Parts: sequence; C-alpha cells; structure tokens
Amino acid sequence: MFTGVSHIYYRVRDVEESIEFYTKNLGFTLLRKYLTNGRLSAYVELDGVLLEFGVPADLSELPGERTIRRIGIGVEDMDAALAELTSKGVEVVREPWDATTFWGRQAVIRDPSGYEVSLREWSAPDGPTFEGWTPRHETVERLA
Repeated sequence: MFTGVSHIYYRVRDVEESIEFYTKNLGFTLLRKYLTNGRLSAYVELDGVLLEFGVPADLSELPGERTIRRIGIGVEDMDAALAELTSKGVEVVREPWDATTFWGRQAVIRDPSGYEVSLREWSAPDGPTFEGWTPRHETVERLA
C-alpha cells in the first residue's frame, strides 16, 4: 500500500535562494519549478528524496535561531565537504563530532531559511542498513 516517502515540504523565505543553496552546495537537482495561484514553488531531488520549497503566507512560520526540523545528507569526506561549503560562505552550526547513533562523524550547517542540515560521514562497514551496528558510546544502548 505505501511505497516510500513522497517528499518533504520546506517552508522557505525565498524559493530561488533555496534552489540555489541546495543545488550549488549540496548536490540536489532542480526537478520542477512552478506557480500555484501566483506563488512560486519548486521540487529539488537528491538520491530519490524530494524537497518541496514554498514560501508561507506568514513568514513567522519559518524556523527561528534553533530548529528541530532538519534533514541529513551523507558525505564521503566530512573535511572536504566542510571546506567546500565554508569556502562558499555556508554557515557551520556545529563542527564535526564523533557520532553516537552510528559509526562515523557528524556536523551541522544552516540553510538560508534557517533550517539545520546534518552532514553524516559513515565509517564502514556501518551504514543505514548495517545489521551489525553496536554502540561505541556508554550513553547509547541498542534496542533493535
């Protein structure tokens, strides 16, 4: 009956600015851009995941300084990814740290609308479907 995640809707302050940020910095591809009742929206895609950008009628619906809404993007080389992003002026919210819920490192950047984007560098053999994962930190307990 259910086939997967269709898309993730992001309310943004500027659709064109968001398209540029995600395509130029994070490797997304613009799939479509359209007007609905005079309002600009767009779909961008990375590895089968669609983000839909739209400007809310009330800009107070955008995230503030800190938001829990965030997506995660895998990177092959955290240091190289962050060097490239910072050279383009992208804000690093949190420098890389040893992740607790997977083997590898994680960092956080911020997009132009205030959303945080987690960058995740997996250490082999761990990955999203690796069944042999065991926590490397005392504060984490695997339950399933």
